[in-house]
Amino acid sequence: MIPQIEENDMGFTSLWSNAKKMECGVLFLNPLFVDDLFFNKLSNVSCTSEQMIDESLKYFKQEHLSPCVYSVNYKELENLLERKGFVHHDTLHVLKRNNVETRKINTIKINHDTASLWSGIFCRAYDCLEWEDNVTTTVANSLHYADYFVDESKSSCVALYEKNNILGLYCLGTLPGRRHGGLGSLLVDFASSEVKSRSLECLILETYGRDNLLKFYSKLGFEQVYEKKVYTI
Repeated sequence: MIPQIEENDMGFTSLWSNAKKMECGVLFLNPLFVDDLFFNKLSNVSCTSEQMIDESLKYFKQEHLSPCVYSVNYKELENLLERKGFVHHDTLHVLKRNNVETRKINTIKINHDTASLWSGIFCRAYDCLEWEDNVTTTVANSLHYADYFVDESKSSCVALYEKNNILGLYCLGTLPGRRHGGLGSLLVDFASSEVKSRSLECLILETYGRDNLLKFYSKLGFEQVYEKKVYTI
């Protein structure tokens, strides 16, 4: 299942970043989202090529971005990265939720006219107001490939991306003043209902260890499938 989930991740990332096929990996870069570890990364690495790492470093430098490489249980790659001056920065936990009983929730599906509504919530939730115009454009340009929703109170947002019979849940966020009220978990339930209605296998999401949300997602019925180590300089 790991390759299928990784393809889902890369498919969604490619909607927000420019993807460049490397020797044995995929490099995602978007200087509009400066130093975001998810949208600027070298991932899906399948060999220990020092030449590819050096070439990737050159591209990161050209775009004035901090280098970031993801490793999926690849000790040889991690040893190479450490020799090149990388350090283990964080761990991205990949979680799966099978079909469960869900609550009914009304949502607003985003279209071209309401893309700015979604981006406004997202940028306030993630404290990146300077990205708002670029996020609006990104959402509007990717509506044919991903679905974007906000809850009916217009306080929480989520992006859903379907690939490989898997529904990926991305960009879940709630306005700071509306947190701890269950709005995020309602959107998770909505995503699970989409899994059922689309006859898909499961719902997946990814969460960084530093965000301390593993316990929250565990209570919602998620289980870890695997993890990715995030290396930066």
